[in-house]
Amino acid sequence: MNMTKISTLLTSIALASAPVFAQAYQIGPNPNPVDNTIDVLSSDAETYNFTNFGTLHVGKNGTLLINTTLPEDITLSNESSGNLIIDSGGSLNGGIPWPHYDWWTGLNNSGTLNNSGKVENFFSIGNSGLLDNHGTLSKIVQIYNSGIINNSFDGYLGTTGDGLVNTGILNNYGRLHLADILNDGTLVNYGLVEDSLIHNRSILTNNNVFHNAPIWNAAGGTINGSGTYIYDEVTAYTGEIINNGSFSQASFMFNQGHVSGSGNFTGEATLGSGATVSPGGPLTFNGDFHSSGTLNIGISGTEPGQYAVLVINGNADFTGGNVSINFSNDFFPSVGDHWNFLVADGITGFDSLNLSFAGVVGKFKGDLTSDSLGGHLLITSAVPEPGTYAMLLAGLGLLGFVAHRRKTITI
Repeated sequence: MNMTKISTLLTSIALASAPVFAQAYQIGPNPNPVDNTIDVLSSDAETYNFTNFGTLHVGKNGTLLINTTLPEDITLSNESSGNLIIDSGGSLNGGIPWPHYDWWTGLNNSGTLNNSGKVENFFSIGNSGLLDNHGTLSKIVQIYNSGIINNSFDGYLGTTGDGLVNTGILNNYGRLHLADILNDGTLVNYGLVEDSLIHNRSILTNNNVFHNAPIWNAAGGTINGSGTYIYDEVTAYTGEIINNGSFSQASFMFNQGHVSGSGNFTGEATLGSGATVSPGGPLTFNGDFHSSGTLNIGISGTEPGQYAVLVINGNADFTGGNVSINFSNDFFPSVGDHWNFLVADGITGFDSLNLSFAGVVGKFKGDLTSDSLGGHLLITSAVPEPGTYAMLLAGLGLLGFVAHRRKTITI
């Protein structure tokens, strides 16, 4: 027999008997046309840049990897006619796991995205269409929403880093755990929003729970609803609650953090021992106010507008806590100076407050009193520090020298 033929035959037999290893396959066609459906039913499908005009379906055992091994940005685009469906148990993976993003992996949805599985590891998700989430969207660096996002009661929406910019409509019935939310649209919460720094410049409605979510409510911003705002743990995010607009809830519980601004809170409020309120001008609470925390009152003079005022359209009751007076702009108080810094319908426990001073150099004594008009501070003694005495004496000496010179010149 011809030895060449024998060798070829043996090679063919060896190749036929060798194990066949599954390789990831590229989904197609790309782009996916309007009337076409692509089903991903196993865990070995992947794509690079892909555009969907039809239906892209990831089944319960399916995983679609948006491969980022190429040195370029990768985008999955679901167009306005497109349907992107991830079943429960299915996974749409942006590629390189968080936080080790080498390239920008984006998911752009201007059609319909219905997720009941997992969408993970995307650097960016842009939604100008309809996004219904019944599963998990997590390890997403940033989300831009100009369309509609419905996070259902069984949905989890979480980001890292830059968080979410909302200029559209976001309805949350589940859990939002977003690093940073900038709301320039409409955000309605029926579920849980927690550990999220919220910048609100538009309309935000909370009908359930905001938990450990520092809020910066800008002038003109409106936060309303029948829910509860609770802040009881200073996390990695700032503990600032800044309200320069309108903030209305059934109740507020500030057990930690720093409440400030010149806006309006409407609802019963509790200030815990670990919390501080600092009016930035008149700061108004419409409802009963309970406090064991710190009232931080800034004063730069005795005229209206030169000191902060806390206005409570309700009853104020104090069970310990502090009043910290912060003198600024080199203002030095005199004996007899007084300020009506607290306005309330009724006050109890005002005599349980501790008084302290900060700001300009000096030793002060004052009395805290309350009556039907509110709470007041009266300076009963004001003694500068020795260094201040020296400056005062030097000033008096200089005035005497000038006066003496003038008298001498007159003679």
